[in-house]
Amino acid sequence: MSFSITTFKSTLNEGSRPNLYKVSVTAPNTQVPQANMTNFNFLCRSASLPSSTAGVIDIPMIAGRRLKRIGDRTFAEWTTTVLNDENFYIRSSLEKWQNDIVKVNYNLTTIGNRTFTGGSDDYYSTVTVSQLDSSGNEVSNGKYTLYNCWPSDIAAIDLSYDTTDTLEEFTVTWTYDYYTVDGITVGGVTA
Repeated sequence: MSFSITTFKSTLNEGSRPNLYKVSVTAPNTQVPQANMTNFNFLCRSASLPSSTAGVIDIPMIAGRRLKRIGDRTFAEWTTTVLNDENFYIRSSLEKWQNDIVKVNYNLTTIGNRTFTGGSDDYYSTVTVSQLDSSGNEVSNGKYTLYNCWPSDIAAIDLSYDTTDTLEEFTVTWTYDYYTVDGITVGGVTA
């Protein structure tokens, strides 16, 4: 097989770049204005496209052979890194969202003026991560929407007198049920 630089360049076009992306978080309707994620897309310093794993079922056969069949699909938790603004706008919104899921001083969930002892679907939300082209437009087939999403872990922010030339940042781990890629369902019911 011969190699053609022209074919390679036309296949790649500009190439997808990891620094051209946008993350949008929609807070649950019951949380607004407490957990308002309006500026999340500006302060999200890093993210990733979500991953999923198709499980494998090994079926033993005669003579030690194995027949492999597809198992259940699982979705790994998803992590973003967020720059902390001076007023703690995003961090405090995430903490309020988490506090509405489970109170910090007792194990109850409060959504609006209702209190639950086992949680509620009302704290779920959607998160969208979109790959952008060199003009800043969303790439078709590059938009991932995570459903039934919520912040399961808000990491610590390290403080130190020695750190003088950087901004604070923290990671947020998101738990979700499934995602779609531009309307194609991966692991759930088509939304």
